[in-house]
Amino acid sequence: MAFAQQIQQRAESLTPSERRLVSSVLDQPRTAALSTVTELAKGAGVHEATVSRLARKLGYSGFAAFRQALQEEFIPSQETATRLKKTIDTAGEEGVLGTLVAHEVEGLSKLGQHVDDDAVTAVARALMSARKIFIFGHGNAEILALMMAKRFRRFGRDVHLLAGDARELAEQALGMGAQDVLLAYAFRRPHRQYAPLMGLAAEAGTRTIVISGSSGHVLVPAPDQLLSAPRGGDAQGFQTLTVPMAISNAIVIAAGALDEKASLKTLDRLGSLIERFD
Repeated sequence: MAFAQQIQQRAESLTPSERRLVSSVLDQPRTAALSTVTELAKGAGVHEATVSRLARKLGYSGFAAFRQALQEEFIPSQETATRLKKTIDTAGEEGVLGTLVAHEVEGLSKLGQHVDDDAVTAVARALMSARKIFIFGHGNAEILALMMAKRFRRFGRDVHLLAGDARELAEQALGMGAQDVLLAYAFRRPHRQYAPLMGLAAEAGTRTIVISGSSGHVLVPAPDQLLSAPRGGDAQGFQTLTVPMAISNAIVIAAGALDEKASLKTLDRLGSLIERFD
């Protein structure tokens, strides 16, 4: 994603209103690519001058060039999503479940446009080769953090789940070092502990990986590696964890495949230990 990469490179220089605009564009790129400057600004809740300023900050001569770049990047790959949206709009009587399923299918169908196998494998390799794995997720993301902690412990990795108040978090993160990896989840507005954790990791030389929604490209500090994809549903409303869950499970499978024989041996030993403790 050229646009997302441009944003990530300039994330620290973006103003709060520019961040809102970027999130709006990444949540609905096809709509943004077809919008006028007035429509784009209104949709993001920012002034029209913000749109022009962001375009120039990204190196475009003006809004027209900015919109043309969005069209070249997003229009060809969004037709399926457009048809699906039309189907959803005309099938409202199917109820909550039907609408939810449609949103999740839409989100999953676009996942490959944002995260590829090479990125997933790189994250899996980093986690499997780390001395220690530190995992952080707050709010809804806590379930994903817990799942990943359990999965990688089953591979025999030294995993530390970061949770609790400020004191507990500081105690748990104290041992981060240069051979370790910090895996964090960040959706919508990052938790207030995100920046201190990332700062500590940078000081310790710990590699940082973040799994996020479309807002991941404006995270400050930016991680060493970002796996970011829009979640299904209305960006301003209720959104599930189906897309980041799929990314997380792909990482787990890729990790096991890196050394399948060793992974299966560890899981077999785990089964024996469970029987012993039973």
